[in-house]
Amino acid sequence: MTDIKIKRMKNLVEISSIVTKSNNFFNIKDTVIDKMLEVVHPAKACVNIFYNNDYTHAYLVCSNTLKYIPTVFPESKGPEGTKIDFSMYPDYIHDAVREKKVVYVKNVFDEKSAEKEKEVAEKEGYIKRAVFPFVIKDKVVGFMTVFMTEEEEIEEDDIDFISSVASLMALSIEITRKNKSVQKLVNKLRQGVVSINTATKRLYVDKNEDNYLGSLTKLAAELTESSESIIILDSSTKSGRIIDCYNTSNKKKSNLYFLRKKILESGKYSGYVNNAGIVLDNGSKIDSYIYCRIADGESNEGFVICANASKYTNDDLNILSIVSNQIIVGTQIYEYNQNEIKNEVLQNELAVLNKQQKLIMDDANMICNSKKELYCYHRPAKVVGGDFYDAVKVDDRYITYIVADVMGHGIVSNYMVALLKGAFKILCRQYRSPQKIMECLNQMLFDEFDKMEVFATGIISVFDTVENTLTVSNAGHYCPIAIGHDSEIETDIGCRKGIPIGVIEDAEYTEYTIDADKYSMICIFTDGIIEVKNKNREEFGLERVEKILSENHNYSQHFIIEKLMQELKVYSGKEEYSDDIMLVMMKKNLRNR
Repeated sequence: MTDIKIKRMKNLVEISSIVTKSNNFFNIKDTVIDKMLEVVHPAKACVNIFYNNDYTHAYLVCSNTLKYIPTVFPESKGPEGTKIDFSMYPDYIHDAVREKKVVYVKNVFDEKSAEKEKEVAEKEGYIKRAVFPFVIKDKVVGFMTVFMTEEEEIEEDDIDFISSVASLMALSIEITRKNKSVQKLVNKLRQGVVSINTATKRLYVDKNEDNYLGSLTKLAAELTESSESIIILDSSTKSGRIIDCYNTSNKKKSNLYFLRKKILESGKYSGYVNNAGIVLDNGSKIDSYIYCRIADGESNEGFVICANASKYTNDDLNILSIVSNQIIVGTQIYEYNQNEIKNEVLQNELAVLNKQQKLIMDDANMICNSKKELYCYHRPAKVVGGDFYDAVKVDDRYITYIVADVMGHGIVSNYMVALLKGAFKILCRQYRSPQKIMECLNQMLFDEFDKMEVFATGIISVFDTVENTLTVSNAGHYCPIAIGHDSEIETDIGCRKGIPIGVIEDAEYTEYTIDADKYSMICIFTDGIIEVKNKNREEFGLERVEKILSENHNYSQHFIIEKLMQELKVYSGKEEYSDDIMLVMMKKNLRNR
């Protein structure tokens, strides 16, 4: 991903945040335009809006980046903008508004539909102009235009980005116009988000899909003010199965199943019907209903249907869409967990995860060349921890490996480890620089880490098997222990700690290079080993680890680990520890001595 794309994504997130946090379009419009123009080629833009579906006049509400155009019209005294006869605008802007599409004119002086603006274009200093309508509920509520000189150009990526900004500005206009009704919607969404988060967390803990879907069935009815609701799954294994139903009389029955066929025949993704006037054979009435497909990409997984509210609106449809999406997310989490934990109880699940982690570590052990080999020892805690190691032979010359420690234990840390592993597998084949891998890793996973409220420390190393050099980047992790051939511990190998992964989105990292030939062993470890405590609550500490490695570096990896674990047992009086213990050793290849 290029730097400009990353910057655009960041600015789009910021614009989205600005829009969703504000109830007043006029307070944020200039900031949004500035954020947009930071990352696209046009240096000028303006915004016009329509009021009350009246297209005879447009109101110029944002023109700070323009010089000449604002002087043509009288200055507005209020936030509603400068009123302009819409017939004065060039024909292609009328086309964009009428057809609800983006129009890009590459030369207004050669374009017949731009005849009305040639004088304005000459005095404002632009040749190209693009129009982006603001569309809400299939109605144009305004439009944004961007202006370009002959040297400036916008590509497809620029158009997509500006279109996204236009959609967000349209949303902001709608929020402003319907502040009172939107506030009610916001309160509903907040209630929904809290309830969904609670249900999802419970799903992580008890892994009960039925309880989870039952919570969402009830939530769908409450948020849409319906008297009953139903979730139907249509996957290959659950075709037409009623997963859960809810009604205000607390009876586990539903009159809504027959609507499934009706909705399927309509071919629509979502919709609602007020004044339905349906009377069932049992005498029950359905005065109104609303539905949304549960879809995973192109695959239809089922429906969530609610009925008998006083009146359904598009806001209710948006809310139901959120619930529908969360059903997909939740069921995917459940199925993922079920596959990983083999439908066992929690302790057995954790044991399976531990075994899987151990297999991952063993598979990543390798002989690097005639001089060096990589070896990882991982002893999982009783509760699954977040220690992670992987090594990839990128090509005949380079081996890239990572040691990381995700804060916390259990399913969440294991989930984040899975994300780390997947992202690392991709990035290590794209970049030779551990600094670049670390920065991209942080950018790719920041949102997930932030959402889960966790972070990870880690070290990424790239070993050059030809030059026997090790290039290292550190994200807040303990520095490697380097043991010389004379058994001395090297205290200054240039280690510089960066920010842990998931703390700052745009964190910058450094890298340093070690001459691996100078050392008998370079050992990276996680904090579990030094934080083992004795009966007096004193930690085992770094010095003891260094001493054991220094005294035994000439022996095999297995001997070193056995010695270390003996010392830990004697010191703590225990054989089980509260945190993972992991050591990754780059060591001289004893098989070629």
